[in-house]
Amino acid sequence: MEHNKKISSQKSKKLKRIAKEIEAAFEKLHGSVYSKGQFYENEFFIRSDYALVVLNRDDEILISFADHTRPSYAAFYALVLDGIEDTDIFICEDYKTDENGSMIIAEENRSSTGAVIWGEKEGYYDMLKQKVKKIVIRKEKKDKI
Repeated sequence: MEHNKKISSQKSKKLKRIAKEIEAAFEKLHGSVYSKGQFYENEFFIRSDYALVVLNRDDEILISFADHTRPSYAAFYALVLDGIEDTDIFICEDYKTDENGSMIIAEENRSSTGAVIWGEKEGYYDMLKQKVKKIVIRKEKKDKI
């Protein structure tokens, strides 16, 4: 039992280190405005006007770009995040935004994150995870055991 706690503690420290590196990357790209993410159920989420990044429990960085993000900017994001050690990076399908640049939650009624009630954390984070479901590019660099 003690061994499992040690592994869990090491895993938690590793996730926190990677999350700090992702936040540092966002700070480089945006300044301090979008440089803070959130942990929710042992996954890390961070979002800007241009990208959504989810760090999952397997140390995989899943990134999805807003449909208005310029390709050169998306490439820069991917390049900076790819430099984080002990991670694999997955580029996911772009997500749609409304005319104000807010992430669209539901295509059928075009409701956006601008109308989200922030007290509904579970629904919000589930919606973000849906935006990184469709992987289009995989770059696996960690050793698989």
